[in-house]
Amino acid sequence: MSLAINQTALEIGEAEGKIGQLENGISTHKNALARYLKIIYENDQKNLTEVILNNDSLSAFFSDLDGIRTTQDKLTVSVSEMKRLKSDISVQKEELEDKKFDMERLKKLQEIEKRTVDGNKKQKDGVLKETNGKETKFQELVKKSQKDIAAIRDQIGYLIQNGVSAEEAVKYGQLAAIRVGIRPAFLIAILEIESGLGRNVGTGNWMDDMYNCYLRLGKSSRAETEKNAFLAIIGKLGLNADTVKVSREPNYGCGGALGPAQFLPSTWLAYEEEVARLTGHNPPNPWSIEDAFMASASKLVKGGAASKDKAGETAAAKAYISGNPKCTKTICNSYARMVLQKAVAIEQNL
Repeated sequence: MSLAINQTALEIGEAEGKIGQLENGISTHKNALARYLKIIYENDQKNLTEVILNNDSLSAFFSDLDGIRTTQDKLTVSVSEMKRLKSDISVQKEELEDKKFDMERLKKLQEIEKRTVDGNKKQKDGVLKETNGKETKFQELVKKSQKDIAAIRDQIGYLIQNGVSAEEAVKYGQLAAIRVGIRPAFLIAILEIESGLGRNVGTGNWMDDMYNCYLRLGKSSRAETEKNAFLAIIGKLGLNADTVKVSREPNYGCGGALGPAQFLPSTWLAYEEEVARLTGHNPPNPWSIEDAFMASASKLVKGGAASKDKAGETAAAKAYISGNPKCTKTICNSYARMVLQKAVAIEQNL
C-alpha cells in the first residue's frame, strides 16, 4: 500500500507541474496580448493621411499596413492559444482533484489494512493462548469456530461502527448474495471496506456536504443531479431532508452518500427498481440494512461478480469504486486487492 501511495504522490506532483507550466504559458500570452493590443490601439489613433505622410514611400506605407495585419493575426493566434491553455488547465485541475481524492482513499485503505492485520494477529494470539500454544488443540478450535460469529465480528469492525451488527451482516449478506448469485463473503467484504473508506458515514447534511460542495467545485450540473435524486428518494420515503444524515464531505471530493451501501443519490435511484423487485420493499430505503445490502449485491452482479472467480470479482470491485471494471488506476487495483483479501478472511468464518 505504501508503494501505491508513493506512486499517487508522484502523479500528483506531475499534475501540479503540468498546471504550473500551463499557467506560465497563459502568463506569457497575456503579456504578448497586451503588447499587440497596445500596437493596434496606437495605430487606430492615426488617420489614413497621417499614416501616408509618416512614410517616405508607398512601399513603406504598405509595409506598415502589413505590419498592422501581422499584429492582428498574432493577436488572434494569442487569444486562441490562451483559450486552449485555459481548457487544458481545467482538465489538469480536474485530474489533480481526482488524484488527491484517490490519495485520500489510499491512505484510508492503508489504515484498514493495518487494522485488519492487527485484528487477525489478535484473534490468532487469543486462540493460541486459549490452547496453551498446543498446535493440535489450536487446529481443532479453528475448525470448530468456522461459523463463529465472534470471528466475523472481528472482520467487520467498520460495519459494526456504522450500526450493522455481525449477525445482521451475515444474515443480510447471505440473503442478498444468494438472491443475486454472488459470494456472500465478497459482498460483506465490499461493504466493510466501503464503511472503512466512508469514515464519515451518517455525519453530514445533504445541503452542506453534497450540494454546496459540488457547487464549490464548479460542478453545478452534478450538484443539481444529486440534489434532485436525493429529494426524490426522501420524498418517496416521507422523510425530512434536513434531518436525514448522509456522508460528510471528505478532504477531497464531496459527501452525500446514503446508508451502509454508500451510494450517491443518483446511483441509488438507478438501482431502486431492482432492489424493490428483489426485496419487495417499494420504495426501498437506502438506510435499511437489508435494502442497502441488496443494492450493493445488484451493483456487484452488474460489475461481473456472478462469475464468483478472481477475475470477475476483481472487475466488480473496480467497477464498484470507479464505475469502470477495467480501471487500471492505483486506487482501483489496491481497492480490489484488499476486498478480495477481506473476502477470504470472512469466508473462513461463514
